[in-house]
Amino acid sequence: MNAVEFAVSVVELPVEAATPLAVVFDQLELFCVDDEPDTARAGIYLGATYTSSQGRGGAVSDGRLPELLAQVAPGATWMAWDDPHEGWLGTVALSAPGLGLWTGQCDGSGEIYLPAAALPDPQTLLSNPAALDRLAVLSGQAWLERVTAGHAALAADPSPGAGFVPSPPPVEAEWDRPSGLIYIDDPVAGTQIVHAPPGPPVGEINEAAARAAETALQRAGWQLMPTAVSGPTWQRAGHATHVAQLHRCPPRTDPAQP
Repeated sequence: MNAVEFAVSVVELPVEAATPLAVVFDQLELFCVDDEPDTARAGIYLGATYTSSQGRGGAVSDGRLPELLAQVAPGATWMAWDDPHEGWLGTVALSAPGLGLWTGQCDGSGEIYLPAAALPDPQTLLSNPAALDRLAVLSGQAWLERVTAGHAALAADPSPGAGFVPSPPPVEAEWDRPSGLIYIDDPVAGTQIVHAPPGPPVGEINEAAARAAETALQRAGWQLMPTAVSGPTWQRAGHATHVAQLHRCPPRTDPAQP
């Protein structure tokens, strides 16, 4: 990478997060060697290094990129890093479910750099077990182990399509509140209709109505796009209609249903 680039590598990704993440990658012009040039993104290649040269130096160090990735793919395991620039080291961020976010300094390939002054002396490590725990946190050991385990699992999986998560493009939905009908413009299956409880014919969408609509969509295999990439949910499009962006997700069943 050159001095204006940053990179992301995802090793574990819930299928329902693939489309939102792909939209983010498109917005940031993040591509890997497996992407087909001049074609729509088909999915996310796990374990691949996606790089961008938008000139947005500091996307990781100022927290913008880690925060965005956490919002659109909270169940994913990934690492992201800025390239060193003008004599300064880069910044690397790692995230994994159950661990949260870790950040530190790195070189141009994302390798973590620990200054010698930050390392405890060998005698302290031998005599004080707590020093080992602090060193593990300082070096991001648990996060690196999760990323390494993700790479190992990908390499060991012989099944076709392993390491690739499809990301169908988001679609637009129009919600007619008085009838409760949500019309989904699905380019693959054609227009679909989801039945949600009728809402108020006038006024703003209240929380209960929005939650009922979201539940109906989830049961039908759809999920609202995160506001971090699509803006406010259910934007007004008429006197009693609102629109939102959706993406496919595994259908959720009602536990009360047999």
